[in-house]
Amino acid sequence: MKTYLKPRFNLMLLLLILLLSCKEDTLIDVPQPVAEQSYPNRYYIDPDNGKFYNTGHSPSQAWKSIDIINEKVWNPGDTILIKRGSSFNGQLVLKGSGTEAAPIVITSYGDESDPLPTINGGGTVDEAILVNNVQYWELHQLKVTNKGAVPRPKSVGIRLVANQIEGGVMNHIIIRECIVTDVYGTKTHHLGGGGSAIFYYNVLDGNQPSSFNKVWIENCTLSNSQRDGITGWVSTGDRARRKANTNFIIRDNTFENIPGDQIIINSCDGALVERNNVFNCAPGDFSPDGIPFRAEAAAAIWCIHSDHTQFRYNIVQDHKATWDGQAFDCDQNSQHTLFEYNISYNNVGGAFLLCPADAGFNNGYAESTGTIFRYNISINDGTRDYLKENGKILASTIDIVGRVKDAHFHNNTFIKTRSAAQNADNVALTFDSYTNIPQSLIFENNIFYNSTAVANDFYRLTVGHLDPSGSIVFKNNNVFGYTNIPSDPIFDTGNIHVDPKFVQLVSEFLSGSKLVDKDQILQGLQLGAGSPCIAAGISVANSTIYPHGHDFWGKSIPTTNNIGAFNH
Repeated sequence: MKTYLKPRFNLMLLLLILLLSCKEDTLIDVPQPVAEQSYPNRYYIDPDNGKFYNTGHSPSQAWKSIDIINEKVWNPGDTILIKRGSSFNGQLVLKGSGTEAAPIVITSYGDESDPLPTINGGGTVDEAILVNNVQYWELHQLKVTNKGAVPRPKSVGIRLVANQIEGGVMNHIIIRECIVTDVYGTKTHHLGGGGSAIFYYNVLDGNQPSSFNKVWIENCTLSNSQRDGITGWVSTGDRARRKANTNFIIRDNTFENIPGDQIIINSCDGALVERNNVFNCAPGDFSPDGIPFRAEAAAAIWCIHSDHTQFRYNIVQDHKATWDGQAFDCDQNSQHTLFEYNISYNNVGGAFLLCPADAGFNNGYAESTGTIFRYNISINDGTRDYLKENGKILASTIDIVGRVKDAHFHNNTFIKTRSAAQNADNVALTFDSYTNIPQSLIFENNIFYNSTAVANDFYRLTVGHLDPSGSIVFKNNNVFGYTNIPSDPIFDTGNIHVDPKFVQLVSEFLSGSKLVDKDQILQGLQLGAGSPCIAAGISVANSTIYPHGHDFWGKSIPTTNNIGAFNH
């Protein structure tokens, strides 16, 4: 009798034989599903795909709403990641503090081609993000707005407050690569108005006067903010009550379509403001009729109640404030301030305001001393075409007001080729209530170039008297195209009055955007062959606080100085 194997049995036997005959190293691994990694100190937020009951520790476990940020007290090392392309309405109020080694970070995640996540205050809150008495926080890659249907006075995008904080110092607040835009405050300060993209306030009253340490604002874009960009406030400048902010750095930011102050350094020691770009400023405004002083004072980048501030490599153009309106300002109660390697262009009020007004000295303010303004370039600043509210024409290149001491202007280049159509002011220097402290103003190796068709006095005295022989040192400058130059032997020593012969005069910018083109300046405003300014400068005493190392072009300074910012 024949026995037959069933087909299924035959197949199983064949597979067993094959399996036993295979070598161990020829076995094929079958891929297994990999679980998404979970990060216990990371918290993801995704409004489209997140869930309220998720852990938050990975993109697939993202939370749905930023409300959790307000509800949770955060710990050192926590990172909150908000998905790009998302938008949330309301206010963030940060809670908890990190440490220097482990700060708390809010940032974005997702497809980098998507827009930054938006925190929108909607004009219904005082600020979209409030950082109040917490420390060691960083905000990266966020878009912040706070605009309603009508202006809201004192509206702010991001507000920093140090108020009776334990230990008296609020440390380490960094804002980096953020966009702060459409902050809809009022364009004037009357009746408690105004508004800022970013605002800081350290409270000096109470049992624990407070200050900031290490506030860095870097690589941000600020735009369409009424009234101001980055501003600060302190209740008094009285030196007896002073508690200065330290380690402030504001750099590599852009400011556009902002009518008021772009950057204010207030009550700081050793702040650094560098490589910021201000352009296309919105027009300034006037307060309503009936207000005693309707014009709105603002300058672009300036300091008040601050010592040892450095302003370097900034570009400011098109400021249009209805009062002041300069590119740079060293204001009351400030000492040892440095302005170097900056460019200013087409600012209605001029290039620079030095303003230690006498009124503050009864309030415990310090003398304004040690201001240095060197290796800067100003082109067609002072273009205001209307009378100021006091009925005066005032849009000079430099405005000196009040009790100035030990201010030094050297190796700058000031160019004026365009005059306002009406009420033109092409004066280089204005003195207003200047106090004539001996040796208080030193001008050396500067170029003042004027080719406007209007007869231009070199200087103007508005209030008080001017005693050049006792207070002003004016040596080895080139003053070209001006009239009424004082001839006092001390005031007028070694100066020349001829065309400086630039390689190519730069008066406007060739690009279609009309934005400042630094390369055009570097190429054109060198001194050409045969320039009378070459080797015609005087040796400048080096500052013990800010030693000078190079000229505007970044070149080492020679033993024999040129006149102007080109000095190599």
